[in-house]
Amino acid sequence: MRSLLTAIALLASTLAAAEEEPKPADRIEQCLVCHDPGGDGAPPVDGKQLRASLHFLNDVACSDCHEGYTPEHAGGELPALAPGEQAVVDKLSAASWGEGGSRRRVTAPRAYLACANCHSGEAEAYAASIHGRWLREPRAAAGPTCASCHGSPHAVTALAPYALAPGARATIPEDRRAMASRCEACHGNEGFARSAGLDPEVPATYHDSIHGRLVRVGSPFAPSCANCHAPPPAQGGTHGIRARTDPASMVNPARRREACARCHQGVTDSFASLIAHKPIQESNGRVPHLVHVAFSWLTTLTLLFFAFHVVVDFVYELRTRLARRSAPPASDAARTVVRFDVHQRIQHAFMLSGVILLGLTGWPLRGAGSAEAAPYSRAFLALFGGPHGAAIWHRVGAVLIIASAAYHLVYLTFLASSKRLPLSMLPTPKDAIDLRDNVLFMLGLRKERPRFDRFMYLEKFDYWAVFWGIVMMVGTGFIFWFPAWFARWAPSWLITTAQIVHGEEATLAILFLFVVHFYNVHLKPSIFPMNWAWLTGRISLETMKHEHALEYERLKDDPPPEEKE
Repeated sequence: MRSLLTAIALLASTLAAAEEEPKPADRIEQCLVCHDPGGDGAPPVDGKQLRASLHFLNDVACSDCHEGYTPEHAGGELPALAPGEQAVVDKLSAASWGEGGSRRRVTAPRAYLACANCHSGEAEAYAASIHGRWLREPRAAAGPTCASCHGSPHAVTALAPYALAPGARATIPEDRRAMASRCEACHGNEGFARSAGLDPEVPATYHDSIHGRLVRVGSPFAPSCANCHAPPPAQGGTHGIRARTDPASMVNPARRREACARCHQGVTDSFASLIAHKPIQESNGRVPHLVHVAFSWLTTLTLLFFAFHVVVDFVYELRTRLARRSAPPASDAARTVVRFDVHQRIQHAFMLSGVILLGLTGWPLRGAGSAEAAPYSRAFLALFGGPHGAAIWHRVGAVLIIASAAYHLVYLTFLASSKRLPLSMLPTPKDAIDLRDNVLFMLGLRKERPRFDRFMYLEKFDYWAVFWGIVMMVGTGFIFWFPAWFARWAPSWLITTAQIVHGEEATLAILFLFVVHFYNVHLKPSIFPMNWAWLTGRISLETMKHEHALEYERLKDDPPPEEKE
């Protein structure tokens, strides 16, 4: 009986002690009496933010991190630190890198050490990672703490769960993608990056890569920093990121293919070497660099020359139009002849539709490397269903120009078999002479205009530029359509060169179409608002007489059957 009474007494005293011990939430509220909003020497804490934090929701009290504190504490970090802990605290107290890449004084270093009390696995992975190197090496620059990535411990929230299935795209939650901005806070900060021996241009080169551009235009699948750099969870996950030179790093050449295989099926080492934090023309050897330089000169010189030609032609057209204002209409102005047959017009329609579609869906992605242009690119691509919807339409445009090219080759074969192939479309030395003389004529330095046959030098340039463009764009486009397959046999420098050619040729083609072709077909004063031949297939004899004098004279002597009376 006495034993039973003793047991009951002990139980009652235990229950009474438990009732006296305040719950974690109550203990937090006691702390917030002084710390929300702070004052009288108490560091401020946002109580609303703290109550919504993951720590509060999991009953983590203030004193669980700020060990040794009580509601009546008089300040100071308690208890005394072990020698190893003291070295860490000294570094933390000296400086830490916060969001925005600015140095921030750590006012509660003991609390940072407390993370390991609950998150021991993450703490061990971090301690062995490249981010934890500064804690291991006395001379290393002060690096990131838990709060540098996760934010203030008073505001930590749960991250959305997700998993990457090998070789399959998975939607990356926005809160995890937002972590990339915290990576940039340090890696894009020149002061910190230089002190830590890092390249501060890494974020810029990432944003200009295909992955970075897709992120900026709203792709939910495009990878950010951790998707490539973090090892699997069993190896520490995002807390266990290693230096690129470490064989255990996911971006080390030995494991880079494994990182790419998270999203891409059938990848090879050649494919994996395509992505690097370098400007594309500076990666994979000298060939991409030389191709980039060649295309830069080609684009610049071509556009400068033809822009000059357009300006000279426009001034000449205005002078001619003013001179003809009082002249009576020409007798041949109402008579027309066939310029393009129905097959040529259908081919042009395919090509026109394909090029416009390719430009509308490809140009915004190319411009998304710029932070200023990215919001406009994202809004524009939304009209096509976002970046991945636009990718489908881009391929539709590619199919249209391939169909146009195939149709044209069959058409040429038919003309050749019937001995009606227009060899006058072939460039000749006379075209160079005609170009020189025509520019001099439009400048008023030559009295007579050159006499052109059925095709003048501008039309020949347009025609053969399309042949060049089809080979360049379709050939390199297929590489992007099936990159992993091509990377099985093609060296990485060839695929990188294809990336440069595709982008540079697209830029040249779009700018040429709007600077030169659009002017010659629509904006030229003598034909504004357009030359209707691309729709009707016919031009007036007056236009032929002016633009194609040699053909006009030949038609007068031997008109085609449909023009004979």
